[in-house]
Amino acid sequence: MEAFFRHRLATRLAQRLRAEGRPLPLPALGEALGLRGPVEPVVRPLLDGRFRLGEEVELWEWHYPFPHPGEAVVVLDLETTGLSPGLNEVIEVGLVRLEQGERRSFQSLVRPSRPPSPFIERLTGIRAWELEEAPSLEEVLEKAYPILRGATLVIQNASFDLGFLRPALEGMGYSLENPVVDTLRLAKRAMPGLRRYGLDALSQVLELPPREAHRALGDVERTLAVAYEVYYMLTSGIPRPLVDLGR
Repeated sequence: MEAFFRHRLATRLAQRLRAEGRPLPLPALGEALGLRGPVEPVVRPLLDGRFRLGEEVELWEWHYPFPHPGEAVVVLDLETTGLSPGLNEVIEVGLVRLEQGERRSFQSLVRPSRPPSPFIERLTGIRAWELEEAPSLEEVLEKAYPILRGATLVIQNASFDLGFLRPALEGMGYSLENPVVDTLRLAKRAMPGLRRYGLDALSQVLELPPREAHRALGDVERTLAVAYEVYYMLTSGIPRPLVDLGR
């Protein structure tokens, strides 16, 4: 079975268990996939690290939380005017901090020195006029930096965002020494064999709602959903900090 469909079917089984809110026997999960005939040879190989298999099938997420109680996590995303940190600029910052069962969100548009191109406007849905009165990147990072403190950063394709974020913070006299976990790398370990590991591709495999535009906080939520799924795939009943999985 092609990896894309195998991982997608596994996600459908996880969704069925979440909808039921209780363990189910293998035959009931087979029904969720519309199977006829022998169920176990088809369903059992689909059960990745998210599933706990006993007399019935349940989810490890029912037994320990994400993130680990001893770890603060910040999921972060930037929208920019292009792909080159030296030439292009940040136009939006979004992040969510999770710690001890509490959640804090932050989002802000950022005023660039030059307006974004029509392509970036179409891609993000952010219009040039919206950015004219937005705060500068330094003003936004002054507010965002305290939220990052002491947390594991979780970023999809982390090298891209850090290429913009680190120089900007260093220019303000701040260092960014947080441990970083890249969901792209974790997804490659958790779901081997996929052809693509971009955020849109992972969203398809994990059956997340399609995104209408590339917006920072929306992509943070999508990255968080990916991190949640791959965390349980990789911990497989042995809870540990997310940072340990990124090493």
